Amino acid sequence: MMKWIQKSKTILSVLVALSIGLAFGCANSESSGADATTVAPTTSVTTTESESSSETTKQKESSSEETTTQEETTTTESTTESTSESKTESTTEETTTESSEETTTTEETTTEETTTSETTEGSSSKEETQTSSETSEPSSPSDPSDPEKKGLVVHFIDVDQGDSSLIICDGEAMLIDGGSSDKSELIYAYLKKYEITHLKYIVATHPDDDYIGGLSAALIFATVERAFCSVDEYDSKPFSSFQKYLNKQKVELEIPEAGTELALGCAKLTVLAPIKELESTNNNSIVIRLEYGKTSFLFTGDAEFDEEDTILFSDRIVESTVLKVGHHGSEYSTSKDFLDAISPSIAIISCGKDNTYGFPKQTVLDLLKERNVDLYRTDMHGDILVYSNGEKITVSMEKEPDGDVFLAPVIESPDPGSEVDCDYICNKNSHKFHYPNCEAVRKMKEANKLYFKGDRQELIDDGYVPCKICNP
Repeated sequence: MMKWIQKSKTILSVLVALSIGLAFGCANSESSGADATTVAPTTSVTTTESESSSETTKQKESSSEETTTQEETTTTESTTESTSESKTESTTEETTTESSEETTTTEETTTEETTTSETTEGSSSKEETQTSSETSEPSSPSDPSDPEKKGLVVHFIDVDQGDSSLIICDGEAMLIDGGSSDKSELIYAYLKKYEITHLKYIVATHPDDDYIGGLSAALIFATVERAFCSVDEYDSKPFSSFQKYLNKQKVELEIPEAGTELALGCAKLTVLAPIKELESTNNNSIVIRLEYGKTSFLFTGDAEFDEEDTILFSDRIVESTVLKVGHHGSEYSTSKDFLDAISPSIAIISCGKDNTYGFPKQTVLDLLKERNVDLYRTDMHGDILVYSNGEKITVSMEKEPDGDVFLAPVIESPDPGSEVDCDYICNKNSHKFHYPNCEAVRKMKEANKLYFKGDRQELIDDGYVPCKICNP
């Protein structure tokens, strides 16, 4: 019985030990599972013997806790460092962004300042251009040598006792008269200076030498499309020379009819005269009106009272901004009625300094002054350039006058026949008769002179004609 009891106790002890072992095994398994969940990557579970003691288990638990703490610390530090780095990077990015924004702002400010500066400069430049334009109307042809510039410029060339006008409009050019033969070099040089190598039109208003003489030189330097004159035949050397150089260019000389219209750039040219054939070459002058925008010019050649009347009776428009005064300001031109019909703001007189005719005459100057016309004279101003932009007129002159432009030159003209004992001097070659003090007489060869004392009708009956300059 006692042996059975001892065996039973032994068995019971074993069972208790097994129960306790199983209990510790389950607890350890649960603890290992918990640890595995927390630090699975770094923890390995050891299950070698069931005899593992509680201390071992505690040590493992402690080790596991330390490992967990270390891992958490590591994780925390890593997170902190990552956060710190992230903040640092964020701060850097913000700083960079702010810097970039500041740079952008600076650039924008600089751009705005630059733009403002440029705008200001541009505005200033425009103001300067506008001021320049107002000062030297028009802006287009301020440099008449540039044919590409738009606008109109008329050159009243100082050819001494003669007449010559160069017109340039929108790159096209024409020449009205060329002064006397002794001004040929001047006309050639003038066209060369402004590089006028081609003329759309060339006009000899009439065949007198002081108008047609220099045109041959123009034809030597420049080509021409069309040529006009009041006559197609005339017995004089200057006219023959003019015809000669036209023939070389195979250009036919035309006699324009009144009412003929021509274009020069945007300008319109209208031939007003001659309307009918009159007695003298002066009164058969080609008279042209040029219209450009709201401005206009009237070129009158040597037209005298008779031709002026035919123009007035034709009812054609003669009103003009600028008048080239007829016949150098002769007392036989520019009648009161004609001047009132034209109603010019500006008048140009082409005449020679200290000319022997006393041109321009005081009667004409007084008429212009009474009507408050701005007057320019080649004998006092030199070359005169008149610009138009179609709205306004501006005048540029070679020199300032050294006296009153409305005062006629003081020239003592002796009575006809006082220099020599005769009433008239005739040219046996041209069959013209003159007053002895006529400028043409001074140029006449002595062999051609015929001194005559008597009635002028006798000369006319003998086939002589009166000079168109001194009008004896």
